[in-house]
Amino acid sequence: MKEIIDGSKSTENANRNLRDEPDPIIDVDDENNEPENDVDDVNDETENKGDRPKRSFVWDHFTRIKGSKIKVECTYCKIIMAGGSKKNGTSTMSYHLKNVCKRSPLYKKTNMKKQSTLNFKPAIKGEFGGSLTSHHFNQEKARKFLARMCIKDNRPFSIVDDEGFKEFVWEINPMFKFPSRWTVAKDCLSIYEEEKKKLKRLLKNQTVSLTTDTWTSVQNFNYMCLTAHWVDENWTLNKRILNFCQTPNHKGVTIGKLVYRCLQEWGIDRILTITVDNASSNDGAIKYLRSMLKGSRSVLDCKYLHLRCCAHIINLVVRDGLDEQFDTVTKIRSAVKYVRSSPSRYESFKECVEFEKIESKSKPCLDVDTRWNSTFLMLETAEKYSKAFDRLQEIDINYSSYFYSELNDDDDDDNEKSTRKRKKNDRALGAPEEEDWEKARHFMEFLKIFCNVTKKVPGNKYVTSNLFVGELVTMHEAISSMCLNIDEKKKKMALSMKAKYDKYWDNLDNMNFLLHVALVLDPRNKMFFLDYCLGLFMVKVNKVNHRVLETLRELFTHYKKIEDKDNEKNTSGSSSSTTTSFSSVIDLDLDDGYAKYLENRGKGVNNTELDIYLADTTEKKSKGGDFDVLSWWKLNSGKYPVLSKIAKHVLGMPISTVASESAFSTGGRVIDKFRSSLTPNTAKALICTQDWLRATSPDLQETPIHGLQLEELLVNLDNLEIDYFEKGKRSSDDCAMDED
Repeated sequence: MKEIIDGSKSTENANRNLRDEPDPIIDVDDENNEPENDVDDVNDETENKGDRPKRSFVWDHFTRIKGSKIKVECTYCKIIMAGGSKKNGTSTMSYHLKNVCKRSPLYKKTNMKKQSTLNFKPAIKGEFGGSLTSHHFNQEKARKFLARMCIKDNRPFSIVDDEGFKEFVWEINPMFKFPSRWTVAKDCLSIYEEEKKKLKRLLKNQTVSLTTDTWTSVQNFNYMCLTAHWVDENWTLNKRILNFCQTPNHKGVTIGKLVYRCLQEWGIDRILTITVDNASSNDGAIKYLRSMLKGSRSVLDCKYLHLRCCAHIINLVVRDGLDEQFDTVTKIRSAVKYVRSSPSRYESFKECVEFEKIESKSKPCLDVDTRWNSTFLMLETAEKYSKAFDRLQEIDINYSSYFYSELNDDDDDDNEKSTRKRKKNDRALGAPEEEDWEKARHFMEFLKIFCNVTKKVPGNKYVTSNLFVGELVTMHEAISSMCLNIDEKKKKMALSMKAKYDKYWDNLDNMNFLLHVALVLDPRNKMFFLDYCLGLFMVKVNKVNHRVLETLRELFTHYKKIEDKDNEKNTSGSSSSTTTSFSSVIDLDLDDGYAKYLENRGKGVNNTELDIYLADTTEKKSKGGDFDVLSWWKLNSGKYPVLSKIAKHVLGMPISTVASESAFSTGGRVIDKFRSSLTPNTAKALICTQDWLRATSPDLQETPIHGLQLEELLVNLDNLEIDYFEKGKRSSDDCAMDED
């Protein structure tokens, strides 16, 4: 077929020559225009015969020198070279057009000859369908996306030296030239600089709230993470890591100086709040930052700058409760550890579960010492199998001795550490008994209250500042009702937890009142819901209400001044460029005077946006919780232009430092024991850029994996593991029977 097409083209060109017409211009993008062998295109036989056409595209740009068989002249730069003969061919002429002659239309356009291919682009942002797009290979672009992959997926730079990765990429596209690991590192740093410039433009003139926390790596270096939170012009909540740097110590002044230096680097000078853990060193950091950030650009001279992490305070309350229940929790943890230590022990435990006819798909799981919510999950799953653990103690001799041997090993190896946890070192805790299971059931009721709150408080993809006061009241009411319980054991435990709760949250005056303002700025709540919550707290409602209204009016006055200054600048700019008539000036003065007259009128008249907002009816609360408070303010920003700006900043502040703490999980993967040689600047670039690139990616927990959620997939993996051990046991039993 190709020969027929080439023959038809030759005949067509010959006919044009007979009519004394010039050769047609050949499209460079057409791959059929250039033959496979340039040498045989135009040879001496062609010159002698004179009838055959010059088929190569280079003859559109070169002319032969009269009287010479091998000399040709470039149409653009007039340079003379050897070409077109059997000895020289047309390769030199083609190279000249593409790489030497700057006047040539083909100069540096070698990629034009690459034909695009159609491919299905993978779905992004949680979509289930891809799109059909054209694609052609580009070495520079492919190298850039290799660096992006290393950043987003925590891949080492040495991945380019892995044989398996090389084979995989070569099978996809053999044209890709592998860069060195040093080149990949440079590409990652260039992506960091590029994304940083974009983020700087995005944060220009933004009022942000910050979260910060510290962490110690496997290298025993101290790191500090600083994260910015804000609501953009489209009323979308955003979160970006600004810095991940080393800090010499955990002193308050040191952390404050690092934060201030970072803010200067980013050009951020309008800070509403900084959320930190409930530690004395952070008080020093806030004091230093408040003194440095005060000024005309600050929000009320940083009066409400300090916001304590609510999740950290909940953690302190629960930790105090766990210390009291240490013996019970330790016994249950040891029982779970015994069951999960080997397949044979798990098989014995499973026989006990079947004997007791316990139906539960959850598998006993161990907790993490630093995560109390994992302790709650461990107790919750283990309590379902309490009868199975009791039966295991009867049929398994090694079960009881396991606890005593473990205790003796711990005492010999780590006596100092065990002293802090055990009040009596010589006492063997033993296996959990009925009394321990009963204590665990009572304690889980309290843990469930705090666990439900911690699921809502740490969110960074939805507004949380308007939720906390309500959740605080929920915890207070639940614990107070348990204090009235008839059961003495349960009542004693409830009174102990209430004392710990009151230790941190008994005095509402010590709280940042922006949390109350955020509750009022939710159109479903306003002052009515705040009055209801304060009544449940049995505090002086009028006193707290007065402070909340005072804070609201203070914020409104501050933002109103800024709005008026911006309007004056816009008015002066427009008035200088245009001329107004006498009548229009009179109308303008009348309007301004009438507005001031309404503002200065007597009591009982709604003369500000704030008064109008508080007087309007509240939005209905729905049980589904599908109300979007930011969307409501976006729709009503025209009605409340000043109040909407306050809502944008107050509702955007985070009430926990989980956003900064989550960066340490990434830091632990980036700066692990295998990559501990990374410099601090490289580690900062990788962690920050990963956060920026992943900003628009869907949450892994919300992304379906082959139609299953992640939690369901983990359950299936556990079942697969159990089935695997069962099949292995059956096969070994069958082999034993065959031998018999």
